[in-house]
Amino acid sequence: MESVASVIFDSHNEDFRSPQGAIPCGSAVTLRVLVSKALDAYGVTLRLWEDEEEQLLNMLHGRDYTETPYGAFFEEYTICVSRETPGPIWYEFVVNTPGKPLTVCNPADGLGGRADVLDRPVSARSFQLSFVQNTFSVPEWAKGAILYQIFPDRFFRAPGYGDSAGRKMHESWQEDPAWQIDPDKGYYPADDFFGGNLKGIEQKLDYLKSLHVDVLYLNPIFAAYSDHRYDTADYEQIDSLLGTQEDLESLCATAAARGIRVLLDGVFSHTGSDSKYFNREGRFDTLGAYQSPDSPYYEWYTFKQFPNEYDCWWGVWSLPCVKEMTPSYLAYMLKNEDAVVKKWLRAGVSGWRLDVADELPDAFLKELRQSVKEEKPDALILGEVWEDASKKISYGARREFLYGDELDSVMNYPLRNAIVSFLRQEISGDDFCRVVLSLRENYPEESFFCLMNFLSTHDLERITTRLAVSAETMTREEQAYLTLTDEQRQIALGLHKLAVLLVFALPGMPSIYYGDEAGVEGAKDPFNRKPYPWGRENNGLLEWYRTVAALRDDVMKRGSLYLDTAGSLLSVRRRLDVQWRYVLLNVSDETAET
Repeated sequence: MESVASVIFDSHNEDFRSPQGAIPCGSAVTLRVLVSKALDAYGVTLRLWEDEEEQLLNMLHGRDYTETPYGAFFEEYTICVSRETPGPIWYEFVVNTPGKPLTVCNPADGLGGRADVLDRPVSARSFQLSFVQNTFSVPEWAKGAILYQIFPDRFFRAPGYGDSAGRKMHESWQEDPAWQIDPDKGYYPADDFFGGNLKGIEQKLDYLKSLHVDVLYLNPIFAAYSDHRYDTADYEQIDSLLGTQEDLESLCATAAARGIRVLLDGVFSHTGSDSKYFNREGRFDTLGAYQSPDSPYYEWYTFKQFPNEYDCWWGVWSLPCVKEMTPSYLAYMLKNEDAVVKKWLRAGVSGWRLDVADELPDAFLKELRQSVKEEKPDALILGEVWEDASKKISYGARREFLYGDELDSVMNYPLRNAIVSFLRQEISGDDFCRVVLSLRENYPEESFFCLMNFLSTHDLERITTRLAVSAETMTREEQAYLTLTDEQRQIALGLHKLAVLLVFALPGMPSIYYGDEAGVEGAKDPFNRKPYPWGRENNGLLEWYRTVAALRDDVMKRGSLYLDTAGSLLSVRRRLDVQWRYVLLNVSDETAET
């Protein structure tokens, strides 16, 4: 199969596809193809398809060009495409020539950009057009905001707050988290605590403001057995070790006075087995689903054989899955006047990050959006999705996350992976650019400008560690005793600074995982959840974060994006009206010029 260079189309270039990004329903996108006159083509057909339906549309012959950036003597073909319903559709071009037709299609990696031109059709190589509801918008305050993620148990412990009774508490803040498997439970129970609390976060707001933080994202804070608290025991109560509802309200109010908003982590696909809803361990005075089919919560869960065989998250028996569309669950979480998502918005939080959003039904996400936006129209709904959310398929269906009636935006795992690979020189600058521009091409502009752009999270290796080594194939014991050499650390910290510059230069919400700015290292969970090293920070790295964050002005938050690469150089340009900002990175050890 031969690739032909005599037909030009570039889906990342507004000269060929305009506008970029998802198109509002009812609006049109213009597609333009240049065809070499040497082909003697007698027409170009747009193949537009979705599922089993296909349209073949003749494109309009336009101007002839004697000279172009791609060579001499091309002719132009154009067409406008619109759609009234949200979602993705797929397209490719067929150039009709006296010989055989040529197929103009997506490159093999599916990231869009400069088309491949092949001498026969191929399957699964179409470009994507995304359409979004024309009323869709996200909160203005989220666009370009600087976000700081906190694992509450490990950030700061304000003395005299929080109830540690019954918890396994570390004696020293400087210890490492426990990591061993509990032989009785068969898994790592994450039941060791350092005692970080809400008052501790409040006491560090001035520190966070020194990083120019606009938004705090807190990992779960509701009552739970574990230190990560993704095993919710009671959605209506703050975990007693963290504080009280009054402490959360105080944190939100004090943060708001400094221009900082608070997002909570919503874990709605499962509860803890040790909860008032399931009550497997019998610690609560409620009649849990595990205890009796007469429980008011029984219909929330799926029992294969009552009581010990039930549907649970990734096979972890302490995390029983819920049936989200159960009427009583919907009422409790979303619809009642005092429903969980409304209660905490009223307490002062500004939105929700949704854990494992791709495991929540589309119908549930639609109901959640309606409830959240009715309660607080400018609340943010941010989903955990690890892939390109515009074309994600889970549970056998294409997901509707970014159609306009579910999520506002998502966590940007594709960007994080691309940054690591680019800085480690595992991919080229051109490949990196194509990852970013593919997301711009597929996502609504509103979502693209409030993507959570991170370098580390509670689920990933710390960025300094990851830029030196990969823990992907390491055992837990190997991860526990992993220590970078001085040389590895020096190289990784240099790359870390480039990563910070890059993530702050791009559209979206540049996000700091607590302690990254201080030089915290660690492999995967739980080694990425060490306490913040107060008084032992890497001050050079910390000042770099502050310096780069201070440059995040309106142009960097809201400006249009232009990416270029040449060898080891990457250029990020942002434009807002007549103002420009430029960021230039060289990832090699050699001097480069541009």
